[in-house]
Formats: sequence, C-alpha cells, structure tokens
Amino acid sequence: MSNNDAARSFGLHMAAMRRSRKMTLDQVAGMTGLNKGYLSRVERGEKTPSIATALKLSQAFAVSVSALFGEAVDEAMIHIVRSHERPTPENRQAEAYFEPLSQAAGGIEAFLLFPGRDFGSDGRVDHGGTEIIFVVSGQIEIQFSDRSVLLGTGDFLQFPGHLAHQVRAPDGGGSALIAITREK
Repeated sequence: MSNNDAARSFGLHMAAMRRSRKMTLDQVAGMTGLNKGYLSRVERGEKTPSIATALKLSQAFAVSVSALFGEAVDEAMIHIVRSHERPTPENRQAEAYFEPLSQAAGGIEAFLLFPGRDFGSDGRVDHGGTEIIFVVSGQIEIQFSDRSVLLGTGDFLQFPGHLAHQVRAPDGGGSALIAITREK
C-alpha cells in the first residue's frame, strides 16, 4: 500500500468514526488540540498523520490506533439487535404491525413489517429518503398513486420515499423487511 493509499484509508476510517459518534471537526479539534483544517486534510487523505496524531485521535474516539488504520473493527460501526431483544407486538393477527430492527444506525431504519390483509384507513404515506422492501414470506402489495405492485417471497423493490404509497398482504400472511434511509 502506498503512502497515498494509507493516508486515504486512515482518513476514511477517521471520518467514519467521527460521523458515527456525531462529532464535528471542531469537537475533535478541541479534544485533541489539533487544528480543524489539518484534521479536514487528514480525513480527505491529503495529509498522513504522525503516530502522535493517531494516538490523540484514537483517544478522542476511544478506539485502538489499529481501528483508525482499518486493521480492527470499531464496535460503534456494527449494530446488532438479537431476535430475543426485540419487542413482540401482541396484536399479531388483528392488523398490521412493525417490529423495529434498528435505531437509525448509520441513517438507516429497518423494520420487519407484517401488513394487514387490507390497505390501512389512513391512506398512502410518504417520507424523505429511499425505501427498500424485501419480501420475506407470502405476498406483499404496494399501492402507488397510479399502480400497484405485487411482490412474492424473495422479491425486492426500491423507490424514493416521497412517492406516496401503502402496503398490504393480500393473502394475510406476508412479511417484509423494510429499510428506509434518512436524509441528513
């Protein structure tokens, strides 16, 4: 790996760690005593940090220096929700329900959706970001303003969230993984 590649890799890892902690460059500069402009150049891979800089940054992010070099995985970068940790709704058969899988980790919200047999009375919804739907079991129908799309087990759909839509399981037993990206 060349020095330029190493600097770029370090910068990418540093930026990812800073963002995952919702920190600004000003905050990192304050914690490390380093210049904000210098930190910005490190993140862009324009400057190769010294060992002293890497140590200050690892301390600010509470990670090992090897994590900043991408040789170890920063625990804050991986989000796991075990099945036994998710709340289970009590009205499974009565109507549609969601099981949240994430807490907007990395700007993505993920759910297991068990839609009702009929479209909801609240009509179509829209939101920012992008939505993906992966059918886990059964059939899922997504209704847009001018068309309906019927998906079966294993089918995938992606669309901008601003398109008004509603979802149902016409056979009454479908489930889908839904992920929505949140615009910042």
